[in-house]
Amino acid sequence: MSIETQNINNPFLSIVMPVYRVEKVLTAAVEDVLNQTFADFELILVDDCSPDCSGEICDQLAQRDNRIKVIHLPQNGGASNARNQGIQIAQGEYILFLDGDDKFDKDMLERTVIVAKETRADAVMFGLLEEHFDNKGELRNKVLVCPERKSLKNIKELREYVIEMEKTNLYGYSTNKLYKTDILKENNVRFVIMKFNEDIIFNIDFFNHAQTLEVIDFAPYHYLKRVESSTTSRFIPTYYEDIMIKIKRLYEQFEAWNMLSQDILTVIAQRYVRYVFSALERNNDSRAEMKSKQRKDFLLKIYKSDLYGKLSPYMTWGGLSGIMAKSLKNKRTFSCLTIAKTIRVIKKFSPKLFSKIS
Repeated sequence: MSIETQNINNPFLSIVMPVYRVEKVLTAAVEDVLNQTFADFELILVDDCSPDCSGEICDQLAQRDNRIKVIHLPQNGGASNARNQGIQIAQGEYILFLDGDDKFDKDMLERTVIVAKETRADAVMFGLLEEHFDNKGELRNKVLVCPERKSLKNIKELREYVIEMEKTNLYGYSTNKLYKTDILKENNVRFVIMKFNEDIIFNIDFFNHAQTLEVIDFAPYHYLKRVESSTTSRFIPTYYEDIMIKIKRLYEQFEAWNMLSQDILTVIAQRYVRYVFSALERNNDSRAEMKSKQRKDFLLKIYKSDLYGKLSPYMTWGGLSGIMAKSLKNKRTFSCLTIAKTIRVIKKFSPKLFSKIS
């Protein structure tokens, strides 16, 4: 039973779902939405010129429920462009972005909307459950990311909490947040076109304008990470350049907010070290077509970068990550390259172990 009846012309919530090559799972994802205990929403399915039958399935689903709107894009533009097209026509007070290959608990909308209606916060965030599947489609492991209940009532409180979101990786998701539509439209906050990492850039732009945030301590979103679609398994030639955009934007955000404390710089440095070694590991992929000297030159170039200069003084912590940080901080090139090669071997021959340490 829904907590409120639907309003086709003026829904409280707009749900934007990009659709591309998800014909096998799309119907289940849409039914997860239609069967929610909250009904006052519009579901905007954006067919990103999908080459399979996903577009036809969208039309069939729309005939079953008048809350569904379908956009058929003339050419494939990626998830970011699809979401931006959805924002353009969204009529709800809030927008929620969902992916067509994930699953959602039945009360996800109800519990989230109750908080949004009570507080009218600029955003409402909840947790999620990452479910990792191997190349056989079998569940490898689950990672629960569930925040504590928080109510951030002003800019100071909100901005201080942003680094906590980043620590738990929740800053990098757009699918676990309700966003005030007016803030997106009035400030032209849109998803940038990138191979990956577009979610956190979107959140950085949004939270530059947001003043309040409600955080709910439940995790109704099942983020299904499949090997064939995972960033860890895909080869992205521009991985390092793209991932450094995130680090640069994070740094600039806290710099603009006059919040570059040692603690925050350490968190950003931890992210930086992780991504540098991820890039070094990917350089050992045969698809990178890099020889030993090229991998070394790649690292030597990193030492000269602006971000390395700003963050290397804060690469001081313990554990396995600390060993990596110390090697990078002290420019121990051979050690860094050896660690990266070891990570590559673990990733290739023991993916379960890799998923635990990555």
